[in-house]
Amino acid sequence: MLLFAQSGEINTEETLKIALDELKRNGGNTLLISSTRGNSAMKALELIPKDVRLIVVTHSQGFKQPNTNEFSSELRQKLVSEGHVVLTATHALSGLERSFRREFGGVYPSEIVANALRLFSQGVKVCVEIAVMAADAGLVRCDEWIVSCGGTGEGLDTAMVIKPANSSNFFELQVGTILCMPSAYSS
Repeated sequence: MLLFAQSGEINTEETLKIALDELKRNGGNTLLISSTRGNSAMKALELIPKDVRLIVVTHSQGFKQPNTNEFSSELRQKLVSEGHVVLTATHALSGLERSFRREFGGVYPSEIVANALRLFSQGVKVCVEIAVMAADAGLVRCDEWIVSCGGTGEGLDTAMVIKPANSSNFFELQVGTILCMPSAYSS
């Protein structure tokens, strides 16, 4: 496992290279990444070989403001036209519970899981969350290992090998290995 000295966008290219090396080593062909505005997705397009299927998970519609999406619509069209997938869905580890917290206060189970995963790093939480979201959308299988990449704020800084689970069976999800992530110790 590689520990980056700092978190964030500075690690995007190296994270993608590590993830792609893992796919190549294990004969995989699907790379799952998070991308809010599209910068990480654009970098992935530059680096992925033709035989790799890219699944990009974005923030949900209205995440920042009602009726808006932060992801570039032009890039969405480009990805789809090249045979890749863009998934825009409610976050598996916050979604509706965030609304309850804002309205009534308190902490709810999904947010507890999210905060526990953040003890490792924000990227670890994102990798797990997008694997669940992609499984719920039928884009990845729950009986196959995938490579999932997430990050902290902007960019990618974490890559993991995960066997996804649907949200209804969340505790069946398995983490195979953490390939890279930022070190909290050196931040």
